[in-house]
Amino acid sequence: MDQERARSTPRPRACCARVFHAAGNPRVRAHRTAPADRGDSLQTGQLARAWFARLTLLTAVIISLLAPTAVPAESLSRKQQSLQEWREFTAPDRPSPRVFVKGNRIRFYFPSASGVEGFKADWDRLRIHSPDYRVNSALLEWDKRLPRVPRPDRDWREARVIAGPEWQRIATNLISALTPAEPLHAAFYQAFLAEGVLYRDRDGVARLAESGRVPPEVVVDHRYSIQATLEILAREIESRLAAGDPSETLFLIMVPNRQRLTQSLLLDLKQRECVWLTPAALYDTTEGGLGLSTTAQNVGAMVVESHGIALLKNPVSSVARLADLGVQTSLRFLRRPLPRANRPLPEPGVAPGMDLAGWEKWLDTYTGTRRLEGSIKLLIGGDTFFPRLSEAIAAATNHVYFDIYIFDRDDIGVAVADQLKARSRDVEVKLVIDRMGSLSAAAVAPATPMPEDFVPPASIFSYLEHDSKVQVRSFLNPWFSADHAKVFLVDGTHAWLGGMNLGREYRYEWLDLMVELQGPVVGVLEENFSKVWAHSGPLGDLAYVAQAIRKPKRQPPAPGPWTQVRLLPTRTAWKPFATAVLGSFRKARNHIYVTHPYLFDKRVLTGLVEARRRGVDVRVVLPRVNDFVGGTRSNVVTANYLLKHGVRVYFHPGMFHTKAVLVDGWSCVGSANLNHLSLRLCQEQNVATSDPEFAAALKAGLFDGEFAKSYELEEPLSVSYVDFLMDLVLENF
Repeated sequence: MDQERARSTPRPRACCARVFHAAGNPRVRAHRTAPADRGDSLQTGQLARAWFARLTLLTAVIISLLAPTAVPAESLSRKQQSLQEWREFTAPDRPSPRVFVKGNRIRFYFPSASGVEGFKADWDRLRIHSPDYRVNSALLEWDKRLPRVPRPDRDWREARVIAGPEWQRIATNLISALTPAEPLHAAFYQAFLAEGVLYRDRDGVARLAESGRVPPEVVVDHRYSIQATLEILAREIESRLAAGDPSETLFLIMVPNRQRLTQSLLLDLKQRECVWLTPAALYDTTEGGLGLSTTAQNVGAMVVESHGIALLKNPVSSVARLADLGVQTSLRFLRRPLPRANRPLPEPGVAPGMDLAGWEKWLDTYTGTRRLEGSIKLLIGGDTFFPRLSEAIAAATNHVYFDIYIFDRDDIGVAVADQLKARSRDVEVKLVIDRMGSLSAAAVAPATPMPEDFVPPASIFSYLEHDSKVQVRSFLNPWFSADHAKVFLVDGTHAWLGGMNLGREYRYEWLDLMVELQGPVVGVLEENFSKVWAHSGPLGDLAYVAQAIRKPKRQPPAPGPWTQVRLLPTRTAWKPFATAVLGSFRKARNHIYVTHPYLFDKRVLTGLVEARRRGVDVRVVLPRVNDFVGGTRSNVVTANYLLKHGVRVYFHPGMFHTKAVLVDGWSCVGSANLNHLSLRLCQEQNVATSDPEFAAALKAGLFDGEFAKSYELEEPLSVSYVDFLMDLVLENF
């Protein structure tokens, strides 16, 4: 547990909604400096930092036990006081505040009975460029002792506050402008529109619907991240303010929200900056059972379970994982240096692509995997996957099995848990959940505020089993290993795998993808789950061996025009995913497209650069902000290196969590990152195919959109010695 996780009041996850910057810990303050899987890490979302956090967990736990931090009653009430103050000050019948900005600081001054009270926030500047507005975010802290209203000669600029009827007039035209012009077409927006979908009905009338409640005949053409939504809003609002006084360049828009508190948006036309401001108290989870309870759970999970119970019931596999850790860590130091830019580059994308039939035979030989029959369908975005999963759970007739890295205890995780608990009365529900992954992730508040009255359960493990027939087993973490897979199975007929865990950021905050599988491949995934389930049980290694030698009972596959797919896991002493991806880079002839948030492995970078030297069109999409500061710093160094070697580098607006590779028509997606942990150490599950229809869908649905809307890097970014140091550290993760 790092020190931030040990705090009694954690800040929001450093994801796209909260952090559009890179230095400092974004959870301590209102998100510091230039760009930052909490999705896959524990606190920070990335397994890299998660691994390091686990190494320091015991020390932090001992310190916290020596000096326990029980949450004082006044801190619990302060959250409600702060929210109540904000609610009262921003009520429609109250006068607007005076708002002052100086650099990256903002102060709200509200008249009160005692004189003046206020809220304050600050943020850091972004390093990575943006084609238009720089979008940032900050948390407003309640301050009863705010300094007196500043004088203009102190470099403070007063913003013009737009609220009430004036905002309503702007909003009326704004909704119409943001809604697609064609009837029965929609756009999905986050942040200010509360995860809403704007569409036009058959009569052409603009309407707003909650995500998941869009009429089935409506087609969602565009899905905008939080950062993209705010940038669009900034441009549209600016166009409506242009008719006013041209000397006015600083505006504070106060937007009432029916579901949540009033939201604020700072718009600086002069600096081309847009800052989303929300009360910090919305993210205070001290009332959700953190503190000593969480500390005790983490101590038990790391010491007693992962390095006690796990070693007793899984002695053989635990020793194997330790040996694998030693071998893989040693091999990492044997890599050759990164190539240098020393010769002109050929024109990219001229040669025909590689022979896919020959490539599949190569995979048969060198990965130890086989081709399977099945269908594969791409699901991009949480608004696509989560309703589909809920629909499948509701329609299940026999069983529901999950092998999941993070099952969060936020409102989205609890909603899935409630459905599973209800269905467990009728069908078999079995869950294997990574112990440390879920426990540590649950201690961090989400990036977007949850419902005010929502109180998370103390433990998602206990919550799932309470008053239900849900069966839960934990993947324990000897030697800090992790089950990083995300596999969902229903009735032996449908499977989903990809990057999404069960939590709010996957549903609303990050761009991510899953694939839906049907056909014989699902039977193989079911067999894999049965082994994982057995191994996670009380008999551990013995149960695993018994299950492995048992002849599987496969259901006859449903007839259908199946395509060929291939499962590419990462397992102890078996690394077909790494072999396949690195092999595809060596054999590529026409193009390589990559979207991965954690591009830390230097063998991967070498493969991309050498492919570009052969004339391959190599394009890499990185998140403009990462969900932990180290990831952003490393990505800046990586981007500069790739750009120097002729690779086209794009920065996605905000944070994304998609793990996708497209090489000459061969597609590979799944849970694994392109880092040391996913390529060599963690338990992962990925799927690949040479099917041309899926490749076309992946290119059109993901890559073409990223290339169009992302910022393409044309000049090197400024870097510091800290960036290089962080890049060196993360090479180990």
